[in-house]
Amino acid sequence: MNKDREGLVMDWYELYYDDIYRFILYMLGDKQCCEDLVHDTFLRAYSAVDGFENRSAVKTWLFSIAKYLVIDEIRKRKRKRLFSTIRLNQEIPSSFNLEQHIENKEFVLQQLEKIQMLKPNYRLVITLKKIEDCTTKEVAEILDWSESKVRKTLSRALQSLKKMNEIGGGNHGE
Repeated sequence: MNKDREGLVMDWYELYYDDIYRFILYMLGDKQCCEDLVHDTFLRAYSAVDGFENRSAVKTWLFSIAKYLVIDEIRKRKRKRLFSTIRLNQEIPSSFNLEQHIENKEFVLQQLEKIQMLKPNYRLVITLKKIEDCTTKEVAEILDWSESKVRKTLSRALQSLKKMNEIGGGNHGE
């Protein structure tokens, strides 16, 4: 059974590594921590695979695991008062090309930094919906929310981001 479990989780790793990595990176903005949490996500999936009952898609289940790890990390950082801003020296793998949608790379970096200033729930919903391109139903499953709550939170998150852009920044999300 361990061979089967290991093979299954390795297949998931191959399929979903980039998605999970990107999600965690957008949520935390810290590449080193991101690597650790991606690793932890798949370790937890390995440990819990016997309890996975296919009630949701594997990708949704993995995002749920990653979400809890990210929330724990955010809480830890708040306790330590450690805040980081995203620093991108290379392209982030993505399901869409950011450069294609927004030509000015400096603007992209500013938006990523502003997303980092939003409340954790706002970051979660923007990252899953707008960056990972998950459906509202998938986001609701990942976050264990109603679809209505996903739509309302996304609307508020986008409004908050819009306000930050209108007044040139500032910490309005925390």
